[in-house]
Amino acid sequence: MLDNLTILRQVTVKAKVTEKFKNTMAAQIQDAIRKIDLELQNIDFQLKRTVAELEKQNPAGIPAAKKHFQDEREKRTKAREQLTEQIKQIGKLAIGSEIIQGTLDTLAEIKVGDNWQDIFNVEVVVCDDRIIEIRRRTTGNGTGD
Repeated sequence: MLDNLTILRQVTVKAKVTEKFKNTMAAQIQDAIRKIDLELQNIDFQLKRTVAELEKQNPAGIPAAKKHFQDEREKRTKAREQLTEQIKQIGKLAIGSEIIQGTLDTLAEIKVGDNWQDIFNVEVVVCDDRIIEIRRRTTGNGTGD
């Protein structure tokens, strides 16, 4: 019989909102928007080039090509709109609040008698790139269990 076992678990990572955090997140999103803008320009260029080639070789293919490039353009435009909305939401975040940034897979050693909830309900809180707390996550029922 085994006394202990190492398992893989997910740990929630939260960030404490500071001005530095807000500025960093906004800058990352702005970079993503600039990248999308470049992709949109490239799509327009590729469309013009493709249409010019198809006019010479296969004019019947022009509508399908235009549809393809328009679909790609719409995807990028929607992504850009979502990023713009994220910047607005970042501006509304209260300093000192915590937001979920994601999850990490971690190893945990368990043994007979351990509380299962204690093993899995763990979160790490980061403030300006520093771990400030590792704590038991509350489950929202008001009891902390």
